[in-house]
Amino acid sequence: MKLKSLTASLLATAASFGMTLTAQAQETGSVSLVLGVSGSPFYQALQCGAMARAEELGLELTVSAGSQFAADSQIPVVNAVTAAGPDVAAIVPTDMQALIQPMRELAERGSKVITIDQTIADNSFIETEVLTDNEAGGRLAADVMAEILGGEGKVLVITQPPGSLAQDARTTGFEEQIATYEGVDYIGAQYQSDDPQKAAEIVTSTLSAHPDLAGIFSTNDQGAIGAITGLRQAGAVGRVKMVAYDAATAEVAALKNGAIQALIAQNPAQEGAVAMDAALTLINGGTLEKTTMTELVVIREDQHDLADQYEYIANCM
Repeated sequence: MKLKSLTASLLATAASFGMTLTAQAQETGSVSLVLGVSGSPFYQALQCGAMARAEELGLELTVSAGSQFAADSQIPVVNAVTAAGPDVAAIVPTDMQALIQPMRELAERGSKVITIDQTIADNSFIETEVLTDNEAGGRLAADVMAEILGGEGKVLVITQPPGSLAQDARTTGFEEQIATYEGVDYIGAQYQSDDPQKAAEIVTSTLSAHPDLAGIFSTNDQGAIGAITGLRQAGAVGRVKMVAYDAATAEVAALKNGAIQALIAQNPAQEGAVAMDAALTLINGGTLEKTTMTELVVIREDQHDLADQYEYIANCM
């Protein structure tokens, strides 16, 4: 969803989530947004959505992120937010276990805590979790992959190391669903740690071991971008079919030129905006449903207009 059309639809979207909103904040409120990692198109688009909505609502928003999608990079960022003491903290936790204690301390110091895109294993102190159905997204990816392959061939998953609840759920959904296709030979998951170069290396080494590899599912944009590089290096673009999560600009371009056959797209701008709506509700003393779901869509290689609509727009500064 482009930012210029975002504002017009957000009140209706938020109303469908059971939120009670006003046109602007009843009182000035401070919100800290902690992204999963700096430099990610997905999180930049999420930031854009949050900034646009916070400005509309009159919220004072600060944004920060670690340099890596990892707990040891993010925990100092969360600790700095705790020291600042915002009214609301909206966080993309990078590890479902390691972030529990620093986020709990943040809540105990008086900030209301929201999670976005990811969540943590103990959500007892979380006001709401702004999520997509990641396991369902993985199942969608498996169905699309099996369709593209005609129900047979070797398939690889490229994902994050275990610990990211969203990435784990996408992998689990894919694995469970792809197992229902008897002709598909699932050769397992390999981990790229949000490093496109590592993803490229995984692809080239896998093709050396399995020259008949037929398909790759990447659970995020960084893995997909690296996987495309690996396929190019191996001269396998188009022969090895790709299904990828997200709709970063590079992924949309790859879909249009045939390097990716399908995208499972989220709406990060919507996630960021809905998180600001939730923050406003909390600042104004309201309550929220425990889970706030946002949209998920499959984009095929011939659906260029749909790809343009859901492309992650990160240039909002």
